[in-house]
Amino acid sequence: MNAQSMLGTIHAQELLLMSVIRALPPDTRRRIADEFQTQVELADMPHLSGGHELETGEAFKAHIRKLSILLASLS
Repeated sequence: MNAQSMLGTIHAQELLLMSVIRALPPDTRRRIADEFQTQVELADMPHLSGGHELETGEAFKAHIRKLSILLASLS
């Protein structure tokens, strides 16, 4: 799968996830947002960087940071 296809898939998953989360009660949304923020922090750790797909990895990190912000705004 090339980077463009992968990023398109990630974006579609973001939209689906946001739709599902909006339907949940506020306390559940908050717990999800907190857990997702923890996952974002793990993804930003240096041990995951480096390698041949650096551009794709950085794009993925940007997507999860964006999703984390959206989740926080819902909770």
